[in-house]
Amino acid sequence: MLRGADLSASTFWHGKLLNQWARDWVKYWTDGKGTYAVCGMEDTGTLQSLTWLARAGKVDINRVLVLRAASNYDQQRIGATAAESLGETKVSQYSAYMPSLDAAYRVGHVVVDDLVANWSQTRDKLPAR
Repeated sequence: MLRGADLSASTFWHGKLLNQWARDWVKYWTDGKGTYAVCGMEDTGTLQSLTWLARAGKVDINRVLVLRAASNYDQQRIGATAAESLGETKVSQYSAYMPSLDAAYRVGHVVVDDLVANWSQTRDKLPAR
């Protein structure tokens, strides 16, 4: 298992040079305590939309669970440039696409099943952390 920081941004990045930027950025913003592990580009848009919906009283932003399951790399393989790597990338060819879906289900369904099974308690109150 890998533990580390998830970095989201409104600008897509790929390649070893921008990966170094991500590592440096996480170190800077966590006072050296965080270690960059995975990019979460989709999280930026999703959480921004959910924040606006929360301000409109449509969702409870405190009930959002972000579950990252990495399906592809954020830098090129040895021997390829970042541009070549991006040119080779297709969703159906992500090296860990199917394992990431399986991992997301294995972890996510446990949370959802518990929330549903205990809905009389979890409907109006956040589960204990």
